[in-house]
Amino acid sequence: MARVAMGLGAALVVGFIAQSIYLKPSIKEVAAIPDKAPVISGSSSSFSGIDENAKPFLVNAKEGVQDKSIETLMHLKTVSGSFTRKNGGEVKVESDQAEYEIRNKDLKLVGNVRFEEPGRYVANLTSAEVNLNRQKISTKDPVQVQTANARVSADSMETSEDGKIVRLKGHVKASFQTDLANK
Repeated sequence: MARVAMGLGAALVVGFIAQSIYLKPSIKEVAAIPDKAPVISGSSSSFSGIDENAKPFLVNAKEGVQDKSIETLMHLKTVSGSFTRKNGGEVKVESDQAEYEIRNKDLKLVGNVRFEEPGRYVANLTSAEVNLNRQKISTKDPVQVQTANARVSADSMETSEDGKIVRLKGHVKASFQTDLANK
């Protein structure tokens, strides 16, 4: 009986060894997935969110490329967008190029920068920075602002977070239109 058990045991061992040799499971090589893609780019990019006042903002670009070193930084071309002020006024934004820092919601605009709050003002400048979370606009470059009754220029500008206060600095010039003919 012991010989039979040993023979059966040996047969099982030989069977398992033969099975492992001749019936290998099919293992396919899987291409390595990189931890981080070198860049993300596309023909168009769009970013939207909600600011600290629960108001929406939107940034669109005809081309967007992720920065090679900073994952949360996007380089944008032909930019347009908008954000809604705390009091409900919409500000439209345009520029040739921009950098958008996704984490901080900072938008740095360069080239033919234009801000427009319909019925309130149009501002033209060469560069500006906007924190879309706080809706604060600033520039250290010359700015031209047109309202319904005034034209103002200055060397730099900064707005309050709600847009009610606009600080113009350096060589500030203003011209006002009055309607004296109807009085």
